Amino acid sequence: MPPVEVLLVICGAGPLKDVTELISQVLARGWNVQAMATPSAVDIGLDIGAVREQTGRLVVTSPAVPRIAITPDVIVVAPATVNTITKLALDIRDTYPATVLGQAVAACIPMVILPSIKKVDLDRAIFRMHVQSLRGEGVHLLLGGSNGIHPTNDSTKNGPLPPFPWHLAVSATATCLEARKSYASKHLAKFASPWGLIALTTAIIIIIRFKK
Repeated sequence: MPPVEVLLVICGAGPLKDVTELISQVLARGWNVQAMATPSAVDIGLDIGAVREQTGRLVVTSPAVPRIAITPDVIVVAPATVNTITKLALDIRDTYPATVLGQAVAACIPMVILPSIKKVDLDRAIFRMHVQSLRGEGVHLLLGGSNGIHPTNDSTKNGPLPPFPWHLAVSATATCLEARKSYASKHLAKFASPWGLIALTTAIIIIIRFKK
């Protein structure tokens, strides 16, 4: 079985300076990863060279940069900004990464989003609606609860922020992949049964006759 292909979309939030930690955890799982950077991530100083060296692949910043896996097994968006989450919920595709994410949701590609936001952002009812909208479309948005990040209003002026919980994204990704594997195995088992084989054979015959 080929290695899992992960597309990591890096947004312009503070924790991106430590994104190599996330990549290390992903690679430790034996997964392949290619990074895609939003324009704001590039603007605020993402170390593209370090990410390229760590992953062994080019960092995608435009359609001109080739992607190894056009259809990845899973997409991880981390750190995700309020702007990225909002645009994805509204299907605004004004940048290449936004277009890729919008298409991925439509194609039902598993997606895990680890946001980097402050508690004040959750005071907007419209943002909470966006979160629920994405979850309704099957996006795993790690916000609140026992397995999600808890926003804070703290700032570096009051001391250092706690380490960004990259491990939450990795754990959620593993869960997504396992669920997908179980789903595939379950449906494959149906076709392995006598009735399943009959149904599959009948479908193939119909398709062949239709083409004639």
